[in-house]
Amino acid sequence: MASAAATARYEELRRLLIAAAHAYYVLDSPAMEDAVYDRLYRELLELEAANPGLISADSPSQRVGGSPAAGFQSVAHRIGLLSLDNAFNATELTNWYAKLLRVLELEPSTELALVGELKIDGNALALSYEAGVLVRAATRGDGESGEDITPNGRTIQSVPLRLHLDNPPAWVEVRGEAFIPDCTFAAINAERAGRNEALFANPRNACAGTLRQLNPQVVAARKLDFFAYTLHLPNGSDNPSSQWEALQWLKKAGFKVNPNTALLANLQAAEQFCSDWELKRQQLAYATDGVVLKLNELQLQAEAGFTQKAPRWAIALKYPAEEAPSRLLRLSCQVGRTGVITPVAEFEPVALAGTMVSRATLHNANRLAELDLHAGDTIVVRKAGEIIPEVVRVLIELRPAAAMALALPHNCPECGSELMREADEAATRCINNSCPAILRGTLRHWVSKAAMDVDGLGSKLIEQLVEQSLVRSIADLYRLDGALLASLERMGLKSAENLVAALQASKQKPWHRQLYGLGIHHVGDVNAKALAKTFRSVDALATAASETPELITAVFGIGAEISQSLQQWFGTNANIELIEQLRSIGFSLWDTTETGSNEAAPLAGKTFVITGTLPSMGRSEAQELIEAAGGKVTSAVSKKTNYLVAGEEAGSKLDKATALGVQVLSEESLKEMLHNQSKSVS
Repeated sequence: MASAAATARYEELRRLLIAAAHAYYVLDSPAMEDAVYDRLYRELLELEAANPGLISADSPSQRVGGSPAAGFQSVAHRIGLLSLDNAFNATELTNWYAKLLRVLELEPSTELALVGELKIDGNALALSYEAGVLVRAATRGDGESGEDITPNGRTIQSVPLRLHLDNPPAWVEVRGEAFIPDCTFAAINAERAGRNEALFANPRNACAGTLRQLNPQVVAARKLDFFAYTLHLPNGSDNPSSQWEALQWLKKAGFKVNPNTALLANLQAAEQFCSDWELKRQQLAYATDGVVLKLNELQLQAEAGFTQKAPRWAIALKYPAEEAPSRLLRLSCQVGRTGVITPVAEFEPVALAGTMVSRATLHNANRLAELDLHAGDTIVVRKAGEIIPEVVRVLIELRPAAAMALALPHNCPECGSELMREADEAATRCINNSCPAILRGTLRHWVSKAAMDVDGLGSKLIEQLVEQSLVRSIADLYRLDGALLASLERMGLKSAENLVAALQASKQKPWHRQLYGLGIHHVGDVNAKALAKTFRSVDALATAASETPELITAVFGIGAEISQSLQQWFGTNANIELIEQLRSIGFSLWDTTETGSNEAAPLAGKTFVITGTLPSMGRSEAQELIEAAGGKVTSAVSKKTNYLVAGEEAGSKLDKATALGVQVLSEESLKEMLHNQSKSVS
């Protein structure tokens, strides 16, 4: 007997999944992401396995798909279109293979050939041919019957209207996947945006909506594509005996078969195939979400047979979702070095793009309000650009009853000061310059690689220095001695002496690095270099900020926002005091290099772009060498680029440079150029 809690959860899952299936298959209006559906469906299966008495006739587990959509004629499939069982990791794949061997009554050490096919993220189609001519195209529907969309199917250029065979069989059933390539999908959404229409969420939804269009001209305009992957023929001695042979038959008959399909000798080869494509799929021009593995020998497929819902001889290994649902645990806040408060969602760990993720930034109060987060919400998380986790949306239908809305605190979580927000800014700030979080961020920025590049002063040590009130400003770092540092946790005398030496050496860093290290709002390392070239000392820059801001905005790449930020920074007494303290401990705060005509520099007037991984130097080092020789380094390749310095994995910038005829240099070529140019100048 199932517990009351299990019964209640089962009923909730059943209701949500049935509603989602109806929205997707009948209303053509998906209401739930695939990853969310998969998670809830697996939870329902686990409940049913543990409590068989819960299983009802209308459970989503007792059917293959949804009902055909209204507006199309329902047609019965000659051969049913069953769904595939899913595996989500290597262990589940191994378990499937072991079970397959048991069903076939084979020894556990038996190696069976498999066919690996990319799982295209589109919509299944059943194509029927009679005497070699296409007579019907139908959607999957509920697996037994689907919607007759023959006029739409005929618009797909990769679907042959007549088989390319001299003596076609009496009938042929071909199954495959209709899909929309990424570039076409982008164009469709751009067009819809221009007409102020709702955008499709992804290529799969766009494809589903397209196939169910009543006007075939709309379907033709959207340029769907099709990969064939399954073949059914009347009994005959010349029929293919394996899945691999069936794919070759389909190619010969004029169908497009995915070129990345592979014949795999055993399970180990299949696992490697799946692993390889988890990375390589990002390079494809269409969406995939996994790999389908099929037993190669058709006779063995027949012996393995089917469960009620799926073939035993095939499985879909689904890759970690690019979007995944999770339950919100709490809302925390981070205080940046400029005092900006960043809300952070902390949630139950989920796998995204190969890593476990449990935190995501919410950016600011505006984004927090837009999401309308409540305590205990179920959220959808993804990795933006495959790198940075972000919260995409909230699943309001899963919100707990009486859940409290979440908002930023009124006081700084670090120092307790009241938080402020300017009317024209999205950022909420702590304006207490003594706030420990602001001080820690300021110190981390000052010693970072692009600023003073102080080796040995990491975040943990900075936290100790601030917590014990040993450092209250940047200048205090330079008053530390070896004995005091050696007394701190995880610091020996040698490490302490090395750190003191590194701090003293940092006083000789160029003026533009000192300027960048001050952490002035909007002044990044590129802007700092531009400003330092024009204003060769901190005094000159401070005077311009307060008296002649037009001189600042006259610098190439520097706008009014940076000018105002400089004016505010130099107008703060604490910052002027910091400048004086830095001077007193030995910082020049001015350009100590010899002045001279920039035109005399060997690379004057030349523009470079650096891309890829260089063999022996970092990009920043290469950039400094180029700029020291008078050259200019930019981030984007254009017609104005003179040279592209390319290392390993150069990517799209190398392609663009080649297309534009930009000269490409290796690291060695760059060194040689700098050497030759310096000799010619001297």
